Amino acid sequence: MNLEFIKTELFMLTIAGAFQRNKVYKDNIDEKRRIEFRRNIRSLLEKMKTEYKISVSEVRHLENLDKLKNDIEKQNSDLLRDSTISFGTVQKLLNLYLKYLWSIGLISEPPHCPIDKIIFKKINDHKTSWTNMNKADYVSAIEKISNIKGSLSIARWELKEFLRR
Repeated sequence: MNLEFIKTELFMLTIAGAFQRNKVYKDNIDEKRRIEFRRNIRSLLEKMKTEYKISVSEVRHLENLDKLKNDIEKQNSDLLRDSTISFGTVQKLLNLYLKYLWSIGLISEPPHCPIDKIIFKKINDHKTSWTNMNKADYVSAIEKISNIKGSLSIARWELKEFLRR
């Protein structure tokens, strides 16, 4: 199996999942700069994923999300709409990438799952948009999942619900 090919494809799915229907870039950012940006994100995610080879606590995971958001903004404010990236977009990037890597056995089970429109429907939150959510919205969504997931972990609950959609 060509693992690098698989990881590249999973990264492209991650970018598509986090950036579709989401205004991430300022107007008139050329494709060359967008490619550089995506390479930068992949590098940040690859560095971060090594920590997830063993179990990561929820507290540490939230710290990693904050760090990823700060790193992306620090290195790419010139192309980000309003020089920022939403917490919702950052959580989707990291959580979706971790979900894929966990699903193929490259890391241990992540503490959270990607939060998006489907998950908001499952937790009866029809007001929040994942593309614009802040950290408090994210933590609230995780708490709501924790209250309905039963004996499953958050990551396993999301996989089960994802398959039901």
